Amino acid sequence: MGTAQYTYEYVISYAIIIEQRGIKLYEDAANELDYEPAKNILLHLAEQERMHEKYFMKLKDEMNSSRRLELNDEAVGYLSVLVESEILPEDNRPFNERFKTLQDVIEFGMQTEKDSILFYTQLSMLDWDEGTKKVLHTIIQEEKKHLIQLVELRNLIEERDVYY
Repeated sequence: MGTAQYTYEYVISYAIIIEQRGIKLYEDAANELDYEPAKNILLHLAEQERMHEKYFMKLKDEMNSSRRLELNDEAVGYLSVLVESEILPEDNRPFNERFKTLQDVIEFGMQTEKDSILFYTQLSMLDWDEGTKKVLHTIIQEEKKHLIQLVELRNLIEERDVYY
């Protein structure tokens, strides 16, 4: 079984890539939908991801950790599976087929946030230095805030009986 080394910069760079994938996905979906409320929600989600991306870039610039962490193949495989199959998995169907209702849009966003929280939580359990652990916990808190916003939005939509 082999090992690989990862640094703080690698982890935070991966977090930035995840946010960039989210921005692209939400913007692409918004561009394909005609229903204005759903389009606006998707654009809002993209903007939230953009704010996370900027925040993570700032964290990357502020932190200076060159400590390396060795991960075995099993750990790397597990983390890779989380990212590739769970966080924004590939789905080639047109967005207007994937998101038939406003609820579909919200549920997709919620699941993406839950999967991101799981990924960062698993990363935070590894043998990082305290600075890196602090950053990972900050990322988790940011993703939790986004999830709470989506749950509140879903509840508001259900309360007002908004469908399309």
